[in-house]
Amino acid sequence: MSKGFIVAVKEETDSIEEINGCPVYYCGVGKVNAAIGANELIKRGITEIINIGSCGSTKHKLGDIIKVGKVFQDIDCSPICEYGLTAFDTAEAFILLDENSSHTCFSTDYFYDHTQISKYSPHYLNMINNSSIFDMELFAIAKTCQRNQVKTIAYKWVSDDGDFSKWMENCRISSKKVIEMLTNS
Repeated sequence: MSKGFIVAVKEETDSIEEINGCPVYYCGVGKVNAAIGANELIKRGITEIINIGSCGSTKHKLGDIIKVGKVFQDIDCSPICEYGLTAFDTAEAFILLDENSSHTCFSTDYFYDHTQISKYSPHYLNMINNSSIFDMELFAIAKTCQRNQVKTIAYKWVSDDGDFSKWMENCRISSKKVIEMLTNS
């Protein structure tokens, strides 16, 4: 099995290039970049992709490290289908990554900003408030891997609660904890 790590941006990991001899690939922010990045790793022969990175949460405290069990997406194809489902796709509303983890991740196209609540739909806010964490990449990575029969694991650290001013400082502190955890495993 060939492992590879995928991370949105270098700021999340101090630009490291490998963890335990496995490459770290920086895909860029958002679901489109994440899907392209996961596909690139798969083309290179990676058979297990580990997504690490920052996330927001209204449930967990800053610095908490979360191993994701299920990941949901922010998509609204109504009236064709329910919120969270992709029209004309038979896939479930979530992708199961780890049956032993009760933590859920909601991958959205927005950086959640608690000062702009009025711009979000009720469905979106429901997912923000009911998911363990939220990010902008994991669902796309998981779906790309699922379609290519590649194992996906995700460790996220809570860097913010919808206040971007806290992101950079908390991101650096927590990323070191995750990298140490993975290096020592």
